[in-house]
Amino acid sequence: MKHLILIIVLLFGQNILFAQTKTENISFTNAEFRAGYGVSIFGNGLKEKYEAGNFSSSGGGLFTLAAFHKFKPINNMLFGIKFKALGAGPSKGDNGQEMFFNYWGSAVSLKYFPFDRDAKKGVYVQGDYFFISQFTQKYRNTITKTFDHQFAIGNGLAFGLGYDFPIGKGKTMLTIGVEYETNSRTGEVTGIGDKNFKSSNFGIMTGIKF
Repeated sequence: MKHLILIIVLLFGQNILFAQTKTENISFTNAEFRAGYGVSIFGNGLKEKYEAGNFSSSGGGLFTLAAFHKFKPINNMLFGIKFKALGAGPSKGDNGQEMFFNYWGSAVSLKYFPFDRDAKKGVYVQGDYFFISQFTQKYRNTITKTFDHQFAIGNGLAFGLGYDFPIGKGKTMLTIGVEYETNSRTGEVTGIGDKNFKSSNFGIMTGIKF
């Protein structure tokens, strides 16, 4: 009987030790670079001229650079800062009109890994708050040779879904995801004054984190 009790105590103690090791919190910092393609969707203040000129869809290269940190007390979650930029190709309209829509933004970011308490790999959902988001909008008419340039600054929100894959045995990960962003910005328009511009963007990106 004593031997049986001793065996039970030993097994129970091993289970406690294993559980403590398994739930040990970790801390680390990593960097992330992604590139892909984004399509702009114009809202109030932008879509009027876009639709009046019968412009083609507007999109281009989408890039993000970010740094994330995992805090010991908080599992499944990364906290970070992020820079994002879109460089659009020409969108062509009627009567020789061309439009270029570019923007950049700086954000605070959260990445949540629902199935990985270490927040290193697997499925993740992401939320960003862009406390600075600036766009530049250029109109050019190749027939009349006229040029117009506008810019505005504001803030925005982005939501993403993706997956991180380990590469080999190192710490490098392949990351892929989709992202939707919506923004509200205010800028000065010649002859009108301050005006609010709304737009959104849908993009798909892939990259590495290390």
